[in-house]
Amino acid sequence: MKHIIAQGPKKSVIVDVPEIKPNEDQILIKHKYVGVCMSEHYAWSVAKQGEAFGHEPMGLIVALGKNVRGFAVGDRVSGSWGGSLPGSGCMIEYAVADPQTDIVVKLPDNARDEDLILEPLACMVSAVSKVKCPIPGTKVAIVGAGYMGCGVSSLLKLRGASVVAIDTRKESLENVVKYGGADEVYLVGEAEKKFLNNSYQGFDVVMEWAETNESLDLAINLTKTCGQLCVGAYHTGGKRLIDMQQLNVKAIECLSVHPREWDLLRTCTQNAADIIANGAWRFINVPVKVYPMSKFDLAHEELETKFGKHMKAIIDMEKADGEPFIV
Repeated sequence: MKHIIAQGPKKSVIVDVPEIKPNEDQILIKHKYVGVCMSEHYAWSVAKQGEAFGHEPMGLIVALGKNVRGFAVGDRVSGSWGGSLPGSGCMIEYAVADPQTDIVVKLPDNARDEDLILEPLACMVSAVSKVKCPIPGTKVAIVGAGYMGCGVSSLLKLRGASVVAIDTRKESLENVVKYGGADEVYLVGEAEKKFLNNSYQGFDVVMEWAETNESLDLAINLTKTCGQLCVGAYHTGGKRLIDMQQLNVKAIECLSVHPREWDLLRTCTQNAADIIANGAWRFINVPVKVYPMSKFDLAHEELETKFGKHMKAIIDMEKADGEPFIV
């Protein structure tokens, strides 16, 4: 079977590796798609030979052990298996998973495969579960309106929040209105003029999804005294220099909303599938660019220039070569 591995920084190849078989407690999954995550972008850019990437799988069950219950051959599934952190190496044709220890969720029939890669969706659900939004209509600011910011915006709307989205790109702001339901949108300069003045007290809650020094500082400045700053995106790519004095002077509650709590992630993965299935969460039909396995490096290269073109990149694990396309 074929596996994408690194040859070095920004350079990957497809290699043949031995076939695998499930044991009595496992299922064998033929991957259809694996998502390309920004959290692995830095690691890809400095990769060493033999390193592997991919932690957003979805596919079809093709075999299962005799002890497995609740699943059948032919089920479409997604979740987290083979490890759930960057570097777990899911860019491979087949994988085995144990439903008792891994996260394997059957997918609803009323959404397309391209929208049902559940790992990032589960991270969005998990992040929003930690936001303090007790009163309907509470204004929540989102700094960074990419794929994750858009999805989080739509979930905050489900919780009754009024979403104010801020980004450096007008294309991202258009997306967060269309796919995330944001109530107000501002370019960074516009937001600074409107909200960073003596007459504005700041937001009760600010969520940060851009992971740059500038976005982190802007998020801190937008948060009111004793407000909550929820940092979602910043967990890779080295250290950042931020305004720690502002955090302290304003007594801001600074919370990481992207922890790896396995039990919570399991619940959020199932819940993400359920609320898409019942129509409550309409984060579907977003522009997705599908790349063949041979264009894995191109998919990463275009993460930095995708804005206004597509929101999510995925690798077609059933297609070794060809041209990328947007669905």
